Order: sequence, then C-alpha cells, then structure tokens
Amino acid sequence: MAAKGSRGALQAPAERLPVLQDSEASRTVAAADPQPPNARDGGETPESLRLPAAEERVGSSLGGRSIDPVESLSQLLEVSVEYKIPLRKGKFQAICSALHNQICSPANQLSIENHKELFHCVLLLARSSPDDLLAFLHEQLEIEHEAVRVASLDFLRAIVGADLPETRVKKLLIVKAVKSTLSDQNATVRKAALHFIRTLLSSGSVENCAAWDLVAYVFSEFSVSTSKLVLWPRLLEYVVPAQYTGTLKPLCRCLRELAEKKQREGEAAACLDYSGRVQLPTPQGLLARLLVVASSPYEREGHGCAALQLLKALHQTVHAAVGEMWVVKIPSLLQYIEGNTENSLDHARWEHMLLQFLRTSLEMIDDSAWSSQISLDLSWQMAGYASPSKEKSFLYKALGTSLAACQDLVHVKSQIHTLLTTADYMEAPERQGVVSILAVCAASHLDLTLKALQEFGAAMSQVTISGFVSRLKDYHHGTRGKTRRTLMLTYSNVAVHAPKEQLLSRVEADITRNIIHHYRTSCQDMHLKLTLIQNVTEISCAILETRDSQEFEFSYKLELLGYMLDFIKKEPLDSLASPVRYKAILAIRHLSKLKPSLTLKENRELLHQCFKSFFPLPPLEKMMKEEGETAKDALPIQSLYVESLEALGKLMKTLLEEEPTAHWFQEMFQLLETWLHSEKEWERERALQATIQLLTAYQETVHSTTQGTFDQFGSLIGLIAPYSCDSLATSRQWVVDCISCLLCIQGQSINLGSAEEELRCLREALTAPDPEALFQASSKMARVVSEYFPSEQATDFIVATLGGLLSASPTCATAAGLWMKIILKECGDAMLDKVPDILAILYRHMPTIQEGSLRQFLVEAVSILAHHHQEAVISSLLSKRLPMDSDTAEQWRSLGGDPLLATQVLRALIEKIKTPTRTEGSIASETEMDRHLAAAEPLLATCAIFEVVSALQSSKAVRELLPELFPVLLQQVSQTLGQKLPLPTRSSPREIRKGLQLTEGNPCRLSIKAFESVLFKGGNERLVRALRKQRTWILLENPKTHHEGVCLLVSLLLRSGLITPEITQSLLHWVNSPTENHRVTSTAFLAQLMSDPMLREKKFLKPVLRILEERSHDRNSIVRQMAVRGLGNLVYGAPEKVKKHKKFLMVILIRALSDPFSSEVIGESMKAVAKVLKELKEKDIGSSFRDLTQQIRTYFDHEDDALRLLSFVLFGILARLTKRKWKGYFAEQERRATFHLCVPFLGLKRLQTAVNEHLDSTAELKPEELQVDICRHLAKENAELLENLYKSTITYFCSSWEEMRAVAAKLAGIILEHTDRQRMKWLDLEHLLMSLQVLKKDPSPSVQLVATEVISDICPGRVLGD
Repeated sequence: MAAKGSRGALQAPAERLPVLQDSEASRTVAAADPQPPNARDGGETPESLRLPAAEERVGSSLGGRSIDPVESLSQLLEVSVEYKIPLRKGKFQAICSALHNQICSPANQLSIENHKELFHCVLLLARSSPDDLLAFLHEQLEIEHEAVRVASLDFLRAIVGADLPETRVKKLLIVKAVKSTLSDQNATVRKAALHFIRTLLSSGSVENCAAWDLVAYVFSEFSVSTSKLVLWPRLLEYVVPAQYTGTLKPLCRCLRELAEKKQREGEAAACLDYSGRVQLPTPQGLLARLLVVASSPYEREGHGCAALQLLKALHQTVHAAVGEMWVVKIPSLLQYIEGNTENSLDHARWEHMLLQFLRTSLEMIDDSAWSSQISLDLSWQMAGYASPSKEKSFLYKALGTSLAACQDLVHVKSQIHTLLTTADYMEAPERQGVVSILAVCAASHLDLTLKALQEFGAAMSQVTISGFVSRLKDYHHGTRGKTRRTLMLTYSNVAVHAPKEQLLSRVEADITRNIIHHYRTSCQDMHLKLTLIQNVTEISCAILETRDSQEFEFSYKLELLGYMLDFIKKEPLDSLASPVRYKAILAIRHLSKLKPSLTLKENRELLHQCFKSFFPLPPLEKMMKEEGETAKDALPIQSLYVESLEALGKLMKTLLEEEPTAHWFQEMFQLLETWLHSEKEWERERALQATIQLLTAYQETVHSTTQGTFDQFGSLIGLIAPYSCDSLATSRQWVVDCISCLLCIQGQSINLGSAEEELRCLREALTAPDPEALFQASSKMARVVSEYFPSEQATDFIVATLGGLLSASPTCATAAGLWMKIILKECGDAMLDKVPDILAILYRHMPTIQEGSLRQFLVEAVSILAHHHQEAVISSLLSKRLPMDSDTAEQWRSLGGDPLLATQVLRALIEKIKTPTRTEGSIASETEMDRHLAAAEPLLATCAIFEVVSALQSSKAVRELLPELFPVLLQQVSQTLGQKLPLPTRSSPREIRKGLQLTEGNPCRLSIKAFESVLFKGGNERLVRALRKQRTWILLENPKTHHEGVCLLVSLLLRSGLITPEITQSLLHWVNSPTENHRVTSTAFLAQLMSDPMLREKKFLKPVLRILEERSHDRNSIVRQMAVRGLGNLVYGAPEKVKKHKKFLMVILIRALSDPFSSEVIGESMKAVAKVLKELKEKDIGSSFRDLTQQIRTYFDHEDDALRLLSFVLFGILARLTKRKWKGYFAEQERRATFHLCVPFLGLKRLQTAVNEHLDSTAELKPEELQVDICRHLAKENAELLENLYKSTITYFCSSWEEMRAVAAKLAGIILEHTDRQRMKWLDLEHLLMSLQVLKKDPSPSVQLVATEVISDICPGRVLGD
C-alpha cells in the first residue's frame, strides 16, 4: 500500500510560515495565573467580598483615578472566578467598558505593569463569563474606529494566546469576529489582525476554528503586492502537505501570480532550483497533489479551480511536453466546473475527465521513468489523507491510471505485487483501493493483471493453516474472507475496465471461473453474497458493452442466475435489513440480457420469485419502527425499500425489452394481478407501484416501437381503476399515475391536454379520507377515461372490473361497481355487438358476488345496457335455457325495477310471445328437440314477464298493459298446456328461481304464475284470492279441465271489470288457429263472455255467434262443447236476443245433441237447450219441437248417468212448455219413452221385441194393441209379473186423474181377457167386479163407459144390475 510516513520535503511546520516584523511586538501578553485569597474553612463567601459593593468601588476608582484601581479590580475578579460568583450583567458590561476605555484612550499612558494588569483582568473576565465578554468585543469590532478595533483585537489575541479552557471551544466565534475586520484598510488595524493570526496559529487546536481562512487572508495580502518575490518558490512547500489544504485557495492564487510573473521574466526564471535550501516538491508530486485537490472542486470555497489554474501556470515547471495540451484542456475543465454547482456536478464524469487528463498528460510525456515516479508520488501522498475520503479514493484511481500509462512492465508488476501483498484487507478503503488500482491498470495491462491475481490467489490457497484455525468462522470472516472478496471484486472490475476486444476471450476462463472458485471456498455470509452480486452485475455489463455481445453465449449464465435466485429466496420476508434482495434483482436484470436467452416460462418464474420476495414484506412503517431504533437508523431501511422497488421496475423493463411483445406484457401483468387482489393493503400498494413501472416500460419499449392497437386498455383499466378508492392514499396516487399512463398509450395520437389536467385535479381529490369524496373523485375519473374507452374492449373491461368486485377492500369493490356503471352508461351506445358477451359475463359472476350492495351493481349493469340496446339485451336474456335460475331472474327484475324501462320491456316481451321464432304448424321436418327449442323463447318471455312485473314499483304499468298482457299470457297458458319439456343438464348447480320451478311435464305452470303475478301487481288482490280459492289455476293447468278454468277465470275477471274490448278483439283471432289448445282456450273465453252484457254492448254479439256456430263443427270435442255452452250463455248475456236467434240456436243445439264423439258436447247442448227453452214459448220452437223431443228421448236409456239425468230434466222442461199444438205428440213420445225405458227391466226378450215393434214404428202408437201384446206375452212367460201388473193396475182405480182411472180399468180388462183364469188363483174376480161397478158410477163419462165395457167383456150377457 502507500508508504507509511512521508518525506521531509513534504513537511512544513507552522513556525516556518512567513512572519511580518511589527514595532509593537513587545506588547505581547503573558497569561497570568492568579492566586485566590484565603477563604473561610466553611467555604462560604466572606461578607466583605460581596460583589455589588466592590463593583461600585471599582467602577468609581477606575473613573476617579484612585490608587491601584486595576489591582483592586483584579483581586475582585479573582474571587469571582475562584468561588464562581457570577457578575450581574449590567456590572459586567460596565467593567468591560472601563477596561476597554483604558486601552483605547490616547490620554492614558499606561505603564507596562498596568498594561499587564489590565489584560490580566480581561482574562479573568473571559474565565468568568466568556460568552458575555466575546459578545462585548464583537460589538466593539463592529465600530469603525481605529483605537476601538485595535484594542478589541489585542484583547482577543490575549484570550487566544492564554488558551483558557473556558475559551478554547470558542475559537470559531473569535475567528468569525476577527474576520469582520479583515476588510478594514487601516494599517494599524491590519497589523493588529496579523498579530492575532500569528498568535492563533501558534496556539493549539486550530483545526476546527477556520484559522486557515485567516492564513488565506495573509496570502491574499501578500499577493496584492508583487514588488518583492520573496515567496517564490518558497510557497510551493505548502502545496503538497495535506495539513495546509485549508490555505490552498489563496496559496494557489498567490503562486499562480508569482509563476506567471516569472514566466513573463523568461523561461529560465520560471524553472525551479532543487539544489537550494528550500525543499521543493517534485513535478510529479505537484501534478498529483493539484489533481487530487481538483477532484473535489467545490470544497473550501472552490479551491479546485485555483488548483487547476495553478497547474496551468506551472506547465513548464511540471514538464515541457504538456504545455500546449494543458493550455487547451485546463480551460475546458475550468469551464465544466464553472458551469455546474456542487449539487449538479456529475462526480463520476468529473473524475473520469481528470483521470483522462492525467492519462493524456502521461502519454504526451512518454517517459517511463517519469510515469514510474508519479506512481511513487501518488503512493507517498496517500498517507496524508484520511481514510476513507474522496481524495484518497481519487488517488487510488490516479495511481491505477499512472500504472496503466507506464510502459515499464517490471515496475508495474512490482507495484501490483506490492499492492496485493501489503494491503490491509481488514480496512475497507484499502480493499477498495486494491480494486480501483488493479481495475484501471488492467485497461492497458490485462494479461499482466490477471496473471498477478491468479498467482496471488493460488499462493493464498497454498498457505497452510492449522486445523484449529481453519475451523474458526471468525478467521474466514476475517482476513482470509475479506481477501477473497477483494479478489472477486477485482476480477469483475478488471472485466469492466478491460479492453472490449480482449474481454470475451478471457471473461469465462480467467475471470468468472476464478470468481466462482473464490466464492465456493469462502464462508457464506451477507458480504460474500453482495460481492458475488456485484461481480455478476459488473461482468454482465462489461460483456454487454462489447461489440459481439449478442453472439456471445455466456456459459455461466444459468449457474449465476441460480445463485441470484437462491439469494432472493433466502431473504427473510419479515424484514428488510440488507441490500441483498434489491441488488440481486438488479444483477438478474443485467444477466438476463446475455445469451443464451431464457424461455418465456423461465422469465415468468424468475419475475414471480422476485415479486414473491418483496411484496409480502411488512409495511414500511412497521419495518422502520422495529428495525430502526432511531429516525436515523430507519433511513437506510427506507432507502432499501425504495431501491428494491426501483430494482423491480428496472428488471421488468429489461425483460420487456428482451421480449417486446404484448403477450409477454400480459403475462407479466398477470403476475402482478395476484398481488393487486391481495387482502393486505401494503401489498396492493407495492403492486400498484410496480404496475406504473411496468406500464411506463411498455410505453417506452413495446408501444413506442410498434404503434399498434393497445388491446389491453380495457382489461387494465378494469383491473386498476377500483383501487382509486383503496384504503391507502399512496395506492390511490399510484392509480392516477397508472391511468394517466394508460391514457397516454391509448390516446397517443390524440390531444390529452384536458384529460391530463382533470386527472391532476382528481389526484388531489383522492387524498381525502372520506369514502364518499373518494367515490365522487373516482367517478369523475371514470368519466374522463370513458372519452377514450374503446368499445371493442368492453368485455375485457367488464371481466376485470368484476374481479374488483371481489376485492377484500369494500371501498375498492364499490369503486369497481361505479366504474362499470359509468363506462357502460357513457360508452354503451357503441357496445351493441358486445351485449350478449357482457350479459354472459355478468351472469357467470353472479354466484360469486352475493353481498347486497355489490350484487346491485351487476343487475344495474343489465338495466344500463338495456337503455342503450333494449332489443339486444332482451334477446340475449331470452337465449337462456329453461328452467330460469335465480340469477337470470334477478337480471330480468333489474329491468322491471327501472321505471323508464319496465313498460318498454314488457311490450317487447309481449311481442316475443306473439311472434315466436317459428311458424306454427311447420314442424314436419323438426326433431323433438327443435320443437322444444321453438317453444322455449315464448315460455322464457313469459317467465321474464313474471320477473319484470314482480319488480315493478307501481301497478300503473300493469294496468295500462293488461289488455296486451292478458291475451299473450292466456295464449302462453294455452300453448304450454299438456307439454312436457325435459330439464337441461347444468354444468354447475344454480338455484332454480323459487316460485317458478319447472317440473318436467308442466311448463304451463310457469305461464300461470306469470298470469297470476300480472293480476296481483295490477292491484287485484281480492281477485287473486278468489281465483286461488276456487282452484282456478289448478283447473287451467290441467288439459282435461282447462276449458273450465278459462270459463271460471273469465267469469271472475268479468265481475272485476278487467275484460276489455281490446282483450276480446285479440282472442277472436285464435278461434281459427291450427293449434287446438288455442281454439279451446279462445272458444271457452267466448263461451263465458257470452254470459256478459258487454258482448252485446260492444257489438261483438253477431261475430261471436258466427264464430261459435263455426266452432260447433270443430274437430275438437271441447271446442264444440264450449261453442254450445257459449250459445246457451246468450240467455244470460242478451236474453232479449234469444227469440231473435231462436232458429239459429235450436238448429245448432239440436245438432249437437247427436254429437257422435263426445258425451260432453251432448250434455252441454242439453244444458244450453234447457237455458234457451226457458226463454221461449211453444210457438217459438216450431217444427224443432219434434226433432228436439226425439233427440232427447234417445238418451233416456244412455249409459252415462249425467246424460240420462239431463235428458229427463230437459224432457221435463219440454213437458212444461207443451200446450196445445204438440200436446198429443209429446204424450205419445212420453209413452214411447216410458215403455222404452221400463220394458228392459222386465228381463223378457220376447216381450221387449214385441214392444220395440210398437215403439220403433213411425206410425202412430196404438196403446190398446200394445197393452194386448204385453199382457199376452206376460201370461205366457211370466204369470207372476202379470199378477203384479194386475195388482198395480187396480190401485189406479182410485186415481184423482180421470184419464188414469179410465186407462187402469181398460188395462184390467185386457189382463183378464188374455189370461187363463184357471191358473189365476190370485184373481179375486168378485173384488174386480165390485171395483168396476164403482167406476161405472164415476163422475167422468169416459170412465163410466170404459167400466161398462170391461164388465160386459168379463161377464157377457149379464145385466148391469147383476
């Protein structure tokens, strides 16, 4: 290392400074050592020594010329100092003024003894209260008066010369006070100042009191007058020694003027005489010293410029070869310094300029001996500087530069060997010195330097160490470990400074391999890690600076990369105590640029590990509090934190530069996205800061070169924007920066002036702690972004934003919802083609977002889209498959909850049901699934109506739309009647909408529920309750009872006044539908409507009658049944019109009585006929009476009990209606019917055959012949039955009805006539005759006649009296 100590020529004691003769030199003051008076044993101050009285006496004595006043004052002050009795300030000032006046007054001629005594008093005052005394003297120096200033300077000189303990620390204040007088041009004052300076420099401890500023004053004074050059070249002695650095500025100025004067006198006069008494520095020493001083140009009021100016003036003294170059180069160096300040100066560049200046100078001198000597001078001068220091650091580099310029390789090798073997590796500055010297030297002597390092390393490895010592960790951490780390750093620095054309051939075998060897053989610790990290960084950078770096395959890349990643992984995640983490990241950054390139997967894993090592760290405030005991201790932690973030940003930029594609950018962002969604606010804050770094890198690399479309704008805005309401204000600020950068990328061809200004204002607004204020500011930001939002990226934005809704931060989740709403609202017009995708995305996220306020954003988004594209939204929602789950239902309800949309949406759904996607009836080529799908949209629309209506805030819309809703919902009920739709298989279970579950085989229930919801929402609660009570909905959904349900529904709606002409008009078109269900429903509707007067009042009667007449011929029996019922209901709706349409009605109804396929139609026709007949008279029936009677009679023996009952009821009605014209006919029909019904119960086939011959004949029925045949057959086949007939017959002899009595008598006669009386043991002939005798006396002539005839037949020849 540098030589210990220095040569005598470099030493200049203080007493060798130039001395000015002074005629008043005899006025020096010796410091007195006052002896304190005897004090009492108790240590208390005697009463006689109380200071106030003494002060009065002293003051008066000094003013009144008393005997020995100074002596008295001296004694008083000694007591004050000895016993530490303070003087009152006023009295202290009085004493100071009195003493000062004694010196200043020209009238006072003081003896030497009095003079000494006065100065002794001043010293005592300095000991008693130094601050007050110095303040007093400073005030006196401000007075521009010769005597006052001289006296004050003399007092200060005495104080400094005494070197009192009380004033020793006050020297800086004293010097500052004296400096105020240096501008005084009075000769006496200037001499007093010079005497003070001499005394100051002669005293001890002048390093920190600005004494050299006063020396500079001396030099400046002597440089003014150059009449006598007594200082040349003697002043050169004081340039090199480091202890005179404080005087260099005036010294250099003085020497420059002297040198320039000598040069003007001639070249010979400027040359130095080294044979004289003055020990002058060598030219090499001067050059080295002045360059070192220039390396810190702004130190000590800018002595660097003075040093360079002196160097320029000494160019002939240093070496003749550099004159011309220095004349040009030094002014440029001075110009660079003057163009900068201490804060703006690039110190590295400045050092490089100086070293280049030195290198150029040595090359121009081109003298190996001269270059060797300067290297020795540089080594010798190192001892004069503190370690570490800027000057010494520069000296190391200058020494390396000198060795690099030296062509004496033996000298260079010797110096390197000496350096390596003598360096104190335990001292950091010396270790750095070794690195600097060898690295710079390698620029010209690469092989020599590498060989020296190799030999030194090998020799160190061969040193035998005792086993015990080798096991000591402290040893490895000590000299041996530090030596190896120094060698490692030297190798990498050599790589940096090596000639670029020689590096690649040596970087692996001679440099990297040795570094790894030293690393592996060293004890692992943080310092070794940092060393290897620095090696990797420097070697990577060195390789990259070579011309062939992109073709060079660095074989150690993966190994070194593995070390760096291991370092990162092993760093603790609970503290940030070392720079290993961030420096390793920077090393990876540089290493990643080398070949071979890593794969995308490897780069992703690399970046993932870096994020993983930094983002989980505790909050910065916590780490600073826990690891830094004081605020000063916490600063390094904060610095490490900032540097780590910067390192991450640089790594991301480098990786993006190596793979400048949008895909890789997206991959990197996905790694950040995980941390953006973190539950820990500090992790989110770090991820956001990394985000702006990544975006900036993308803008500067990928986007600036490609100028292509920025396809990630929507997704990134959706991902980042929610954090504008993050809990951390810093995170919110980062978000603004990110969005500003995204806008710049997105709108680079657009003027963003207004947007940027708005974002700047919003940045301030986002510092507010109030959540509502944050939401407002974030919403305003969203509106700014919406002006530049690309609609084609809407789906990406929605996906990312919905991820924000799942944020752990409630405010961020809310902000995500606000952004989604605003972008959809502001940009929705251009999103038509994205509507299905957006709705699908919203639907997919609904199961995962259950919190009420956040879920509301999802449903509101549907509503906002519908405002822009209602048809697209409805069509998209209708594309879902049944059954409708709760999430889809909620989307529909969002449309119903918007008053501006609800009515429009309902109308659109009505149209969807009216015009299904396929034409009815065209199903020949369709599969079963096709038919299911074709029916799905109207059914889905029906379900949607249910949801929309249930969400309505008012019943007004339903009431207004009821004329349109009623027909379509009834149509849908009819359409789905009896259908069976299979349930779809779901990939993921979702909750089926409660209340609208679609059970297989009964989709009709969905339509009924929608129907019920419409009625209920329309304000018809009582009606709905009545419908439920009467089981109307149950009837409606059953295909067998559907028509009855329709009739009951219409009946109740009519009572509530809800059936309007518009509804009626709508249903009139269904009656001709090819769909039977529609015809059934519509005909049932009209059938029930016929019972209401509204039909006639609204002039629907004729068309409805015509429709019912047509439907009475329908192929569907229920349609025919409803048509007949409708005709019968005319009696209730328009009874006065029955007679008008009696013929029309009777023809249809009588025809219906003979319906060959449906007993229901027949029964319905009987009921209808019964209703009509009640409004008609016998004459109104006309010729239809015969046909009606015959038709009715045919059902008396029908197997259907209901038909038989109805036929008898109807027959009874006819009986009551019959008067004269049809009385006989009806009686005959009645008899026919009676026999026809009764004979089968006898069980006699022959008898039944005989009777049928009479009943089925078209001729008029002859009762007597029928009776004869019956009796004849009974006598032959069943005498018992004949007996019963006889007994029943004679009971009618007493009937109140005369016709009955006559018929009974005649039948009794017939029975007797056709029976064998011998076998009729049961016959009581006498009783019969007696009964007949009674009938002969009957009031009715006809009865009398019949009785007489029967008696005569029974007893021929008998007279009546017998």
